[in-house]
Amino acid sequence: MRTIVYIDGFNLYYGLLRGTPWMWLDLVAFARALLTDRYVISEVKYFTARIRSDRFAAISPHDQSCYLDALGTNPVVKVVEGYYRRFRAKLPFAKEPCTSCGKVGYATVWKTEEKKSDVNLAVEMVSDAYENRSDAVVLISGDADHSAALSVVRYRHRKTTVVFNPHPGECAELRRLSTFYKNIPCDLPAKWQLPEIVTLPNGRTIHRPPAWA
Repeated sequence: MRTIVYIDGFNLYYGLLRGTPWMWLDLVAFARALLTDRYVISEVKYFTARIRSDRFAAISPHDQSCYLDALGTNPVVKVVEGYYRRFRAKLPFAKEPCTSCGKVGYATVWKTEEKKSDVNLAVEMVSDAYENRSDAVVLISGDADHSAALSVVRYRHRKTTVVFNPHPGECAELRRLSTFYKNIPCDLPAKWQLPEIVTLPNGRTIHRPPAWA
């Protein structure tokens, strides 16, 4: 079956990669390892946002840029970028009120949210199904926000829908809308890493970031 893979980068990172040395992930090899030979991958679409130069960021913007450049050397991969929005918000110091006065204290903090990636994924998935660019849709995410798009793809456009959840728990909504559903084994990313050195079309080489090794 003609297959397009849609990867929710934010969800994949927080569900499977954060805190591991396996972030230098070969997305195409990783996707192929999840599927049987019945699924012929024509494209892997990776939805993410570039990290701003921020001392509170968990990942270096330079390291992420190297990774996105390395992914771009594979013609099967398409990186679709959203953006991060930074804003002030009031958050409580704790979930429970103070035991002595009964009040909840609040502090003004800076929050960062990834924007547009979920919308981009939904639009690409539905648009590809409408244009009949694949027979099967593979979603790598555990986010129930994708359920509306997945429903349209399965029931309106009659596509096979496969979901691989990078989180250990179950997303009941995605399971209900999928032809096949499975949680991704936590040891799988270690087996499918990009080469330590990747050569770009212009001859420049990119090395795996030391922090990702």
